[in-house]
Amino acid sequence: MRLAWHDAWGGARGVVMHLAPEARLVVACALLFASLASPVATGAGSALSGAICGAWILSCRPPWRVLRSALLLGMTLFLPFFLLTPWLEAGASSLGRATVPWTILVRGSSCLVVSLTAASTLAASDLREALLRLPAPAMVTMIMTQIVHQVPLLIDETRRIAAAMVVRAATGRGVPSWRVARALPLVWLPRVLERSERVAAAMTLRGYCESSGDLRQSRRLDPRDCAAVALAILVLASAVVLRWLP
Repeated sequence: MRLAWHDAWGGARGVVMHLAPEARLVVACALLFASLASPVATGAGSALSGAICGAWILSCRPPWRVLRSALLLGMTLFLPFFLLTPWLEAGASSLGRATVPWTILVRGSSCLVVSLTAASTLAASDLREALLRLPAPAMVTMIMTQIVHQVPLLIDETRRIAAAMVVRAATGRGVPSWRVARALPLVWLPRVLERSERVAAAMTLRGYCESSGDLRQSRRLDPRDCAAVALAILVLASAVVLRWLP
C-alpha cells in the first residue's frame, strides 16, 4: 500500500493521455464531483459510481501500484465503519443498518480511485500547464505547482535525517532520545526550509512562477478534448439528477 508522492504523478498509458492537460484535469474534477454526488445508497447510484471508476480506470490505464494503493487505502480507511453497523439506525434503503457504512465505503473509495488515477495522467509539468491554461487564480497555480514539486523533496530530506538518526542510535529510550526529540526541530526545520528555498529558486529560474497569458492562447481544445469534457459533464449531470430523483 506504500506509495511515494512522486510515484502517483504520471505513468498512465490510456487514451486519456491523448487529451490536452487542461481537458484531463477538467474531466477528472467532473468525475470526482460525480462520485461525490452519486446516491450510492441506492442500486442505481452504486452502479453509476462503479461505472465511473471502471470507465476511468480503463481510459487512463494507471500503473498497477497506483490502483492497488488506492484500493487498499480505501479498504483500510472505510471498511472499519461496518463494525458500527449494530449501533446504527436502519436507513430507508434496502441496506438497512449498513446504509451509512456502505455509503462511506463506496463514496470514499471511488473518490480515492478517481483522484489517484487522475494524478497518474498528469505529470508535474502537465499540471502546471493545465492550471495556467484554465481560468484559475495565479495564486492557486503557484501554490499547487510548489506543492507538487517540493513535497517529494521535503519527504526525501526527512527520510535522510531519520536514517542518520537511526545510524547514530538516536531511536532508543531514555534521556538521549528525549534530547534528540527536543533538538529535532532545530535540525529538521532549517534543513527542510533550506531545501525548499533552493527548489523555489530553481523553479523561479526555469520560469515556473511566471503566469504569462501566452500559454493560454498557445493551444485550443480540439474536438476530442471538447467531447471528453462534454461527456464528463453529462456524467456529472446524471449523478445530480439521480440524486434528486425520488
